[in-house]
Order: sequence, then structure tokens, then C-alpha cells
Amino acid sequence: MNFTPENEQENRNVVPFYRSGDYFFHRGIIAYRKNHLKRAVKLFERAVKLTDKEPVFHVQLAAVLSEIGQYERSNDILSMVLAKHGDVQSECYFFMANNYAYLGLFEKAEEAAKRYMVLTPGGEFFRDAGDLLELMQVEQNEKDEDEEEWDELDLSSDEYIIEHDRARTLLKKGKPEEAIPILQHIIEEHPTCWAAHNHLAEALFRLGDDSAFEISQNVLEEDEGNLFALCNLAVFFTLQQEKEKAAPFINAIKRIYPLDIEHHMKVAQVLAAVGDYEQVISRIIRVEPFLLEREPDLFHCLAVAYYQTDQQEKALFYWRRAERLGNTIAGDLLLKIEQKQLQDNELSYRLW
Repeated sequence: MNFTPENEQENRNVVPFYRSGDYFFHRGIIAYRKNHLKRAVKLFERAVKLTDKEPVFHVQLAAVLSEIGQYERSNDILSMVLAKHGDVQSECYFFMANNYAYLGLFEKAEEAAKRYMVLTPGGEFFRDAGDLLELMQVEQNEKDEDEEEWDELDLSSDEYIIEHDRARTLLKKGKPEEAIPILQHIIEEHPTCWAAHNHLAEALFRLGDDSAFEISQNVLEEDEGNLFALCNLAVFFTLQQEKEKAAPFINAIKRIYPLDIEHHMKVAQVLAAVGDYEQVISRIIRVEPFLLEREPDLFHCLAVAYYQTDQQEKALFYWRRAERLGNTIAGDLLLKIEQKQLQDNELSYRLW
């Protein structure tokens, strides 16, 4: 195309379209609200690159990084914001406290949460910071109680710990009838070993024995708020199609965000088993990828959740990852999908 002087003058009058940091920040907010977290991260990264001096952009990027499990990178950004802008950006301490908690650095988490509460009494996250401190105290108490529980066994050979692990392994292998006498023996010797009670309830339920409900209810009466008893009852009632009875236990679980990573993953799996798929997605994507690689069933769990929320491409992606890591259920589902033989009733998540 040949440009005449007239064309050249017209071309000089064109104003280029410039997208500022604000533009990408607001696009990031939209992506975040739609739960497109990885896209939100890319947009916020673009925003801070274009407008590096705006602390809010950095803080929002750090908050989303935390939600996808990149706690250390999130804290690096928050520390940088505090170094540049001081305590005026006090919410950084609250976000750092959450990150430290998920990393298991509870002393640092407590220090950061208290720092936020001192700097911002009555602030936006003041109550949440208090809840976090309370939750960490509960977690620490439970940890101390667990240690005391096993200390009370007073067996230098660790016999009961070994026996309990053997019972858990039998349950995982689908042999609840073999696990029951082991668990009953532990309970006879040590009636307050609630972990054994909970596993016994699971074993009995899987064999069709309704005494599982009574055992779980007794655990809650003796140890109020016991997470695994709540999980058991939520699943038991759901599998028996008693949704109204399951609801209070499901709602109780949904309010719990364990700091212990194994408990965190257990809650996600239970929520999948009772059909709360949105919660499953938001919880599992918080887990560090290297931890998920050790538990391929979690990829299968996540895939079911994505499929049930009409996100088939993501579901297929995670089923393939689960299959590569040796999850046979994922492999069977992929084969049936390929052969167009998949039935809707095969798309529920089963704990056992």
C-alpha cells in the first residue's frame, strides 16, 4: 500500500490504544470473581508491571497467589510492599499470617496476625485475624491431645500406633472386616482413642452395620467438634439418601479450614463425596502441586468436581494426570468417555 502525504497526515492523527495498569487490574478483578484464578494472576502481574508503584495491585496479586497455593511467593510480594510503604499497608500482615499458617509456620502466623490486629483495631480483617488465632490455638490443642493420647498408650514398642496404621491400611485396601477386630482391641484398651472409634465406624458402615451412626454420635458427645466424626456422619447420611440429616454435618464441615494438610485434603474429599463440588475445587487448588502428585486420587476428585460443574476440559486434564500417576479409576473413566459408554451414575466421587 502506497502512502500519500495526505494518508501520512491522517496516520499521524491516529491515537494509539494504551492499556494502563488500571485496565489490567480491573480485568484481573473480573477474572478473580469468576474464579479464573490463574488468568487473574497473569492480569495482576501485567498490572504491577505497568504500574509498579501502586501497592494495591501488588497486594491483590499476592492474595490470589495465596489462593492457588503459592504461599511463599505471596509472602515475598507482601514483604516487599511493607518494605516500600510501611505499616500503612497493614492488611499485608493479615495475608502473611494466612500464608504462614498454611505453610505450618504457626509462630510466624501468630506474630503477623497479632501485628495486624494491633495496627488496625476494628479493621476489615480484624475479626478474621481473631478467628485465625483461635483456629491455630485449636489446632495446637488438638495436636497436643493427639500426642498425649498416644503417650498414654505407654508402649515403648509403639505397638498400638503400628496396629492402628495396619487397620487404616486394611481399610484403604477394601478390607474393613479385617480392620474391625484390630480397632476394637485398641478401643478396649484405650477408650478415648477417638481416631480408632472413627475408623471403626467407617468399617462398620461399609459392611452395612448401622451401629456406625451411634459410634460417631458418641464421639461427638465426648469430643465436641471432632472433625472425622463430622465427616463420617455427613457421608453416612448422604449415602443413605437422608439429605436433611446430612445437612448440619455438611454445613459444619464447610466452615472448617484445617491448617493440617492431610485434614485439609480429607475435608475436600468428603465434600466431593457429598456433592459440594464448588467447595472441592476451591480447596484442592490451594494444595501445593507436589503434594497432589503424591495423592493421585485427589486429581481424580478434582476432575469429578470439574466435570460436575460443566468444566469438561479441565476434568479430562486432571483425569489424565491421575491416570499417569496410577489411578485406575481415572483410567477406566477415560476409556469409557473415549468409547462414549460413560453413565451419569459413574461420575460421583466415592471415598471407598
